Amino acid sequence: MRRYWLKGIGLSIGWAQFAGGWSYDFLCTPPSARSAGLGGVAWGGDVDPGAVAQNPALLRPAYHRYFHLGLQPYLAGIFISSFSYFHHWREVGTFWSGLLYLNYGEFQQTDEIGNALGTFSAYEGAWMGGAARHFGRWHAGMNLKLPFSVVSLDRYRRWGLCADIAISYEDTARGLSLSLLLRNVGTELYRPGGRAFAQPFPTSLQMTVSYRLPHAPFRFHVGAIHLQRWRMAYNDPLQPVQYDLLGNPIPLPPPPWTEHLFRHVVGGVELFPEGVLRARLGYHVQRRRELNPIGSSALGGVSFGLGIGGRRWRLDYGYSLFFRRAALHSFSISVEPLGRWKKN
Repeated sequence: MRRYWLKGIGLSIGWAQFAGGWSYDFLCTPPSARSAGLGGVAWGGDVDPGAVAQNPALLRPAYHRYFHLGLQPYLAGIFISSFSYFHHWREVGTFWSGLLYLNYGEFQQTDEIGNALGTFSAYEGAWMGGAARHFGRWHAGMNLKLPFSVVSLDRYRRWGLCADIAISYEDTARGLSLSLLLRNVGTELYRPGGRAFAQPFPTSLQMTVSYRLPHAPFRFHVGAIHLQRWRMAYNDPLQPVQYDLLGNPIPLPPPPWTEHLFRHVVGGVELFPEGVLRARLGYHVQRRRELNPIGSSALGGVSFGLGIGGRRWRLDYGYSLFFRRAALHSFSISVEPLGRWKKN
């Protein structure tokens, strides 16, 4: 059952990949609970150290000596955790380092006719780090990641190298934050079978805009994902087939250009009625289109979130609904144990 789920959600554990899939797809998981509650994208405009793992241009000197811990009980018993630390050196830049870890649990090992031979485990993750420089309202950053996958059966190992490159513009007086990000550009360094079995990384180009309304407790977020390709829609092969009067199947028309356009869109709204409280709502169009069954009224693609914090800490929760009875719960805590809490 768990092997089926691993294939269904597209995570990259060796033999559980499909032909033409991506390597290290877990690098696309939301980097923080705030991001998860706002559609899974890293947004600017507020304190969110965890978002740096996806967008290095959001790294700020104010994150000096922060610790960030993220926990995500995923589907099918998979558990995701992350930890990171931030440090700022004057005249040099701001740096961070961390670890992303996914534990898939134990699997039953059998022979060709189903006899139990024991169990084996599987896990993967990435060692990560990055830096950013600041030029007034402009920020430029880069992350380096060393992703790895391990299956104890037959001592399967593989690892790779990838990078995130981003620039952002932030005008705090106007409540405006813009960002352009190129994610997961990389290659595999080692894989059993060599280059013949290597798969591409989940590389994507995205742009985000965050804007806070003047004198109002709202912040709006709009993002465009997968800008490196235009066609995002396809005809569902499970749709009922219609026939003409002669019994010939009627081919489905290609998806309209508007469907391709809107599948690039991720949006969200953030409400902060008090200084310590945040409420969030996100909508991921592509996720809803691809995961909601035809005719279903489920809220796939919708996400929610809450955040609360003080001067030295912040606790966030995110809820992302994939389809009926399948959702991701995300928890994040950011702590500044050696200094006062500073707003972004």
